[in-house]
Parts: sequence; structure tokens; C-alpha cells
Amino acid sequence: MDAFLARQPILNRDRQLYGYELLFRNGSENYFRPIDGDLATASLVSDAVHIHSLEKLTNGRKSFINFTRNSLIDDLYTVLPASTTVVEILESVEVDDELLNACRRVKTKGYVLALDDYIPEDRFDALLSIIDVLKVEFPAISESQQNSVIQSARRYGFKLLAEKIETPEQYDFARQLGYDYFQGYFFCKPQMLSARRLPESNIQSLRLLQLVGEPVFDIDKVESLIRGDISLSYKLLRYLNSPVFRRQSPVQSVRHAIITLGQQPLRKWVSIIAIQGLSDLKPSELMNTCLIRARFNELLGEKVLDQASSSECFIVGMFSLLDAMLDQTMKDILPELGLSDDVRLALLRLESPLLPVVELSMAMENGDWSAIKRLTILLNIEEAAAFRLHAESIEWAVQMQPQASDIP
Repeated sequence: MDAFLARQPILNRDRQLYGYELLFRNGSENYFRPIDGDLATASLVSDAVHIHSLEKLTNGRKSFINFTRNSLIDDLYTVLPASTTVVEILESVEVDDELLNACRRVKTKGYVLALDDYIPEDRFDALLSIIDVLKVEFPAISESQQNSVIQSARRYGFKLLAEKIETPEQYDFARQLGYDYFQGYFFCKPQMLSARRLPESNIQSLRLLQLVGEPVFDIDKVESLIRGDISLSYKLLRYLNSPVFRRQSPVQSVRHAIITLGQQPLRKWVSIIAIQGLSDLKPSELMNTCLIRARFNELLGEKVLDQASSSECFIVGMFSLLDAMLDQTMKDILPELGLSDDVRLALLRLESPLLPVVELSMAMENGDWSAIKRLTILLNIEEAAAFRLHAESIEWAVQMQPQASDIP
């Protein structure tokens, strides 16, 4: 049986990654039908231990996992590491002495305890003195309820996590109120407050991307541009001489490096360098998301399109959050990049043969099971195969991040 899951990032007040909520479905037949909660929890925990590499999926960060009443009482969470597991109590749980005792055991065993999807109700009062994190459905509660939540946090000392944050305005408001963590896709939305001027090194990277993307590959122009930027020259030579390639003799010149890599691998490397530069002032999860989307799009494109299109799929995924990184609309950004029509239209979410590929990558991130079903049918790929490709992409992104962060 195939294991299906998605993950949603959770950020701290500095917009840095704190952890992920892991979302589970046990096969394609469950997309439109409710499933037994105990079975879902047990399956997710089992898959995390026996199938997925939890460390790779979360890169050592906190993993937030929903536990049903029965799974809490049975201490099912104890098969997961206490140092990185956040035990979430479902909002639908019946609160009684048996449940409260089970929650106290969670704390005694060293786990972080969270109450999920909170909307103020008297029945939750007994839990507020036990939990470590309160996950509030932020847009669903009134201003007076917000004040009550803030007062409870001060009284009991738990952290506040704002769920369903979709806009920069919601994020700013929640932060002003004193929330500690944030879950949603607010960081993927462009903020139209100002247009960021790109540092010259980033402009050079984007110019280089244009050059390596041209139908006729002009090695002399590419070499000249890289040699004219000490940072790009250093990064390229360091990359080619890294242990990943296991070379018997080092690559000692920029031209040798260009010839060794070839046009398509060079294009991929340049896109990673360009995006990392643009993401320096934004949450690191932006870069991580771009890497996952790019690799997933590439692998998917190889299966459902062709080899040439898979390279363009990679670029679409890598550039899919440029609007969030530059605080500008995608429409204003794209004319400067000289991308192909298929890539440009896909980035604008307009009709393109590449659009279903990037839409599927976003559906995977969001745990949008109905969209996953629709898009896998459209692309003629089995859902299980798509999930395997996405898991591979997450592992690839984790491997790529240390290389990126090591580059000055």
C-alpha cells in the first residue's frame, strides 16, 4: 500500500521555519470520503516510522501531527521522537478526565502538546492550563475573542500559532497581537508596498539565466559574463569541484566548467543560484519550496511531457515564487527574464502545457486531495507515483540546501 502525505510549513516571528504539519491520506479512495480518525493517525505514525524518513521530510524540524482521543489515551505518539514531535489534540475531541490525564502524560514524556483549530469554547478551558501551543483559526474569530485568547496565553504561558494566515496583512496583525507562530501561505503573496531593487549580483545571475536559456548556446558570452562576476566564478568552480562529482582531476577554469556541465545542467545551476540570491531577505522556506517545486516539476515533466519540456518545468518551479521574493507582481517581473512563452504563461497561471505540472506541485504542498486527483488524471500519472516523486523532491531539496548555504 502506498503512503500519501503532504506537509505545511509553520514559521516563527522572524519568518524562519519552525516546523511542518504533516497531513495524511491513506490512498486515492480517501480523497472524497471521510476515513476513520484512529486509522488515519495510526497509519501516518506508522508511515513516518517505517516508510518515510521523518528526519528527511522535516529536515530535523518540529513535526506537528494530529492525534485522536484513542491514540492519545493509547500513547501512540511514543514511537516518535519527543525532541521533534508536536502532539496535536483535535478540536473535535471530548474533554474529560481520561483525556486530561492522557494529555498530562504527553507532557511528562517530554513532548510538546498543541490544541488544534481552536475557537473559544468553554469546553476547552481545562486544556488551556496543560497545552504548550494553541493553534487558533485566526480569520474565524472576532476581535473580542482575540483579546480573550491573548489574555489566556498570558495567564497560562502557552505559545500562540495563527492558522490560515493567507495575506501579509493578517500576518502583521497576528504578529502585533503577540502570536508566536504562523501557518498558511501569507509568505507566498506579493506585498505591493515597494519594488525591491535587485543587487547587481542578482541581476548578473538573471542575465546569465537568459543567456543559457537561448536556443543557440553562445559559450563565449556565457564565459565572459561568469568571468566578469567573481561571485559567480567562485560558486561555479566550487560546485564542479565538490565531492558530489567525485572528479579525479579538478576543474580549473570557467570555460572548462561550462563545457563540463553543458547547457541544460548549467541552466539549472544558474536558476538555483539566482533564486537563492533573491531569497536572502525572505523566509528560508521560500527557497526550500522553490527547490522542491523545481525538482518535482522536472521529474514529473520527464514522465508526462518530454526531456526538453522537463527543463522548462524545472524553471517554472524555481521561479514560481519570484513575486513573493521581489514584492512585485509576476506580470511586472517576467518581461525582464526572456523566458519562453510556455514558461511565462505557466508562471502567470495562464494556459500552458506546463501549467498542470506546477499546479500539481502546489496541490501536493497544500494537501489539496481533490486537486491532486484531478491533476493526476489530467496528466495521466498514478497518484502513488506522483507522491513518490514529491517525496524524492523533498529529499533532493534537503540535500541541496547545505550546498546553497555554504556558498558565500
